[in-house]
Amino acid sequence: MRLRALRPQVKRDPLGGGCLRTTLAMSSSERWSWGARRLGMASSIAILIVGILYIAVITLWLIIEATREPIGDPYLAVMAVLTIASALALVGLVVAIWCFADTEHRLSALTALAIGTLAAAFTVAVHFVQLTAVRQLWRAGGLADYRLAWPSALFAIEYFAWDVLVGFTLVFMSFAVAGRPGAETARRAMLIGGGLCLVGVAGPFSGRIFLQNIGVLGYAVVLPIASALTARMFRAAVPGNAAA
Repeated sequence: MRLRALRPQVKRDPLGGGCLRTTLAMSSSERWSWGARRLGMASSIAILIVGILYIAVITLWLIIEATREPIGDPYLAVMAVLTIASALALVGLVVAIWCFADTEHRLSALTALAIGTLAAAFTVAVHFVQLTAVRQLWRAGGLADYRLAWPSALFAIEYFAWDVLVGFTLVFMSFAVAGRPGAETARRAMLIGGGLCLVGVAGPFSGRIFLQNIGVLGYAVVLPIASALTARMFRAAVPGNAAA
């Protein structure tokens, strides 16, 4: 049995202006390509930006109309659009994680991909219905209110998507990147965010909806931070084969 000597492979980095860079198999996955790396970085940064904008909208509402609850338009409509954008970016992120994961953690990455896609589908559906049919029915007098208020079927689906599905997505994403170079900080942030989301489901289950704010902390605050750390992780993870 022939043993191949382990030695660094020197490859030309197409993004480095022709300089030579040593790449020591940054990922054992053939799926981790330059395109997957760009998708991961773009999706991560998009989630961070959307998170900042979301907090800015809520802050503006608190300053101007904090006494009017539940939150209404134009703030609610902007938040719905931002939520849809965040969900779509989450799909891009879990696809990139699936490409980034090594063979040993491919099952965790595939699970994150499946659950994350399902979470995005649910929340996009909820906000599409909110922005279209619900508002039109309200204007026609068919509904007393267009705003999301607990308890309601649409709000329950929304909580299921963000507390349960996004929570499990973040947890499995943390498993998927375990052991990767420079991934430890991002992995911990994912695990913390996912745990907070899952704890937040105690609000809808118990009827003490203020407990759901724990989940909000997970997906509105920790998730954008985890995404920023993930973007840094992807930036350092140069594909071993630029042509892959």
